[in-house]
Amino acid sequence: MQRLRFQMIAGFVLLLLPAFWISLNRPGLSALALLWVVGGGYLLIRFYLDPMEKLWKTMRSFDPEIQYVTYKKFLKKVYHHLNAQEERIDREKKGREDVESILFSMVEGVVATDSSGRISFLNPTAERLFQIEHGSALGKYPREVWREFELVEMFHQVFVTGQPQSREFQLDLPPKSYLKVEIIPIRYGEDEEVQGVLAMVRDITRVRRLETIRTDFVANVSHELRTPLTSIKGFIETLLDGGLESRETTKRFLTIMYQETERFNRLISDLLDLSQIESGQAELSRNKLYLAPLVEDVRLTLQERLTEKNISLSVELGPTPVWADEDQIREVLVNLIENALKYSTAGGHIKVQEYNSGDQQEFIICDTGIGIPKDSIPRIFERFYRVDKARSREMGGTGLGLSIVKHIIERHDGKVWVESELGKGSCFHFTLTKYQEERGKG
Repeated sequence: MQRLRFQMIAGFVLLLLPAFWISLNRPGLSALALLWVVGGGYLLIRFYLDPMEKLWKTMRSFDPEIQYVTYKKFLKKVYHHLNAQEERIDREKKGREDVESILFSMVEGVVATDSSGRISFLNPTAERLFQIEHGSALGKYPREVWREFELVEMFHQVFVTGQPQSREFQLDLPPKSYLKVEIIPIRYGEDEEVQGVLAMVRDITRVRRLETIRTDFVANVSHELRTPLTSIKGFIETLLDGGLESRETTKRFLTIMYQETERFNRLISDLLDLSQIESGQAELSRNKLYLAPLVEDVRLTLQERLTEKNISLSVELGPTPVWADEDQIREVLVNLIENALKYSTAGGHIKVQEYNSGDQQEFIICDTGIGIPKDSIPRIFERFYRVDKARSREMGGTGLGLSIVKHIIERHDGKVWVESELGKGSCFHFTLTKYQEERGKG
């Protein structure tokens, strides 16, 4: 304010200087000089000093400390509010990201539609199950995406009625698959209108296939068990009705009954073996194992039958040991060599050999038999599957041998497959892990 007053005095002095000069040099103009001073002073006070004075008085009316405290409190409130909003946005963003992460990682498919009925979300699982290109279904109606009328109708009915629905579908898309679809309405309140639908999709193909396998298995077992029992029962009834009077008839019937009993026993034994292997009850006792001595044991067991059919057996196995269970691999060799013997014609040849396949050792059992049709090769390791059922039963086969082989080799972390040509024979391949000294030390 002191500076302001100094400026006022300086301004007034500047006004007096012209007036003083006029009065000295032009005495007749002293009245004009007086008017200059009075008028200039008025203008100075009116347009400059008065507003400045008022402004100063106004500024003095404010308490700086009070104003600072009030402003500080206001800024604090603004800061806390903005910080709370930011935290809320972060929480919502993280929650949304967590939900999206869960939906994208789910093994079930998830499909959602918006209030207009258009698809607004599909997770990768749903796209894979329905074989939909990524992102191509978004913004489309279900009828534009799926050809299955019942599935499209489910989406429509849930959207219109608000009632959940559940149904199983068999897709026409290769490979053949079964899906269970559950659709529920999306509401934001109990009494609110439907704002969209949410579909959960589960792949039940494996379940349905297991059910089919179980059904077929029960049917096959029932049939295989009934056949020898029916035969035995028939011969017993014949003997009781007078067949015992003939010694030759009695002996022939008893021989057949014995053979059927043996077949029945083999079937029960194979079923038990397969059940134990599949359930994991047959524990693996892996050790250092050479296959050459095992093959020689099998040769001695089958020598009489080999001689009867004039079939030769050659073995070309090296000194490479494998890491395997001796009893189970013996069963593999018995099944494969006996199978080759059954389906080889008289004067044929069976060959057992091996190849080095890195960490695995590959074994091959080839025969010069009748061979396997191409359409039967993919099913040859299925339980109870027979290429020629009549011929297999005639030879005493149970239809479980190759299935047992497959499960044993797979439990040893190996693979088994077959190559065959009708009229030229078949070659069965299987692999086993090579033995390493570190295994024996462990």
